[in-house]
Amino acid sequence: MLYEIYSDNRGIMSTTNQSMQLPIDECEEWIWDTLDCTKDCGFEYIKDGNKEFLIFNTNDFFADAKALEKIRKTTGMELVQMSTHNGYTQLWFGRYMLQKDIKFRKI
Repeated sequence: MLYEIYSDNRGIMSTTNQSMQLPIDECEEWIWDTLDCTKDCGFEYIKDGNKEFLIFNTNDFFADAKALEKIRKTTGMELVQMSTHNGYTQLWFGRYMLQKDIKFRKI
């Protein structure tokens, strides 16, 4: 899957402010509010090991460095990928999970 590319790259997401992470549903609300997306939008949530991603799909996104910085400071999630195709933009925000929230699979 596409998220595997980003989960294997070291150093893309910072580990700052991990002790005070917002719950992922609050991150989703903050990001929607900051992106100010109102039409034809959606999102997905993916967990991979010690990383989690929120992927937003929108057709009315305009890059705004201040908005992205607000998202990073508020949620601890950083923009790790952005792609555009046929007028739609896909934004991948990611962060490392707190150690207490990581669940390991038994083998």
